Amino acid sequence: MRFKPILSLIRQGQLLPLFRLGRDVKYLYRLCYLASAGKNGVLAALSGHPMPFELLARDFCKDEDGRDALQAWLDLGVHLGELKLAKEGYAVCGYSKKLVRPENDSLLAMIEEVVALHCPLILDTPGRLKQGEKWSLSDQDGEMIARSSRVLEPFQTEVIDHFFPASGPVRLLEVGCGSGIYMQYAAQKNPELSAVGVELQAEVAAMAQKNLETWDLSDRTVVVHGDIRDRKPEALFDIVTLYNNIYYFPVAERRALLAHLMAFLKPGGMLLLTTCCQDGSLTTDVMHLWGSATAGCGGLPVPGELKRQMEEAGFSGVRIRKLLPGESFYAFVGTTTPVC
Repeated sequence: MRFKPILSLIRQGQLLPLFRLGRDVKYLYRLCYLASAGKNGVLAALSGHPMPFELLARDFCKDEDGRDALQAWLDLGVHLGELKLAKEGYAVCGYSKKLVRPENDSLLAMIEEVVALHCPLILDTPGRLKQGEKWSLSDQDGEMIARSSRVLEPFQTEVIDHFFPASGPVRLLEVGCGSGIYMQYAAQKNPELSAVGVELQAEVAAMAQKNLETWDLSDRTVVVHGDIRDRKPEALFDIVTLYNNIYYFPVAERRALLAHLMAFLKPGGMLLLTTCCQDGSLTTDVMHLWGSATAGCGGLPVPGELKRQMEEAGFSGVRIRKLLPGESFYAFVGTTTPVC
C-alpha cells in the first residue's frame, strides 16, 4: 500500500471528511434500499420464508434481460446487511426482519416517506423557488402518508380516550381522516358514536371508506372526498377533529378555517386538534419546510400562535396538552359557547 495518496489527503484536510461521507452514504443507501424493498413488494415476498433467486426472478423480472440487474440489486441488499443468502435462498435480516411485520408497517412507510418525499423536497426546493414554483399535494403519495402517520397512533388514541365520551350519542366530524383508523377507534370506544370523515385527497378517501367497510363500521361512519372549506356548515356535530393536518392550510387562513369549523359544532361542542409544532428539531424542521414549500399549505404552528388563532375564531377555554415527551407534539382543545 502506498501512503503518499493518504498523506496528500491528510494535508488537504480531506481524509476525515471522506470517512464521514462513506459512513453517511451507507446510511442513505440503506434507507433507499429499505424503501425500495418495501414499495416494490420484495419485503412482502420474503416475509414468510426465504426465496431462491429463480422464484424472485419469476416475480420481479419481466424478461430474461432483467435477471442480471435483479441479481445485482439483491447482492447490494446482502452487502448492506438487509438480506442474507442461505441455502434456501434470499431472506430478510437486519432492520428488514423487523419491517416485514405487519405491526411495523408505519415504520416502513416512514422510511418510504423520507426517501420518496423528504429527500426530493430538500434536494429540489431551491430550484423550484428560483422558477417561482412550489410543491403540490399531488407530489406526495397520500396513502403512504396515511400509513406513516400511524406511528403516532398510541398518542392519538390516548387523546381520544381522554377527551371523548365512552357512551351516549356523539356525532363526530373528522377533517382529514387519513386511513380512517381514528374514526374506527372512536367508534369502537363508544358504540353510540357516528362519524363523518372529510378527506381532501381522493385516493385516501377511497382507502379510508374501504377500511371502514372492512371494519364493519359503514352503518355508523362515512367518508366523503372534498375540501372542508367548500362545505356549507351545519351545527350537527358534538366533536370536530383535525389530526396532524393544520399545516395543510396557509397560516393566514387558519383563523377563518377554525371559525368555519366552529359553525359545524353544536352549542357546547368541542374542537380537538393535534399537530407537531416548531421546536428546532430535525423532524419538525423538515415538516415545516414541506408546509412552507407546498402550494396551498403552511408551516408548522407555534403553540401560542395556534392557541391565539383558536381564541380569535371564537373558541373558549382553549387548552394545550403535550402528547409526546421530548417532542413538540400537542393537542389543542377548545369549546363553543353552550346554551344557557
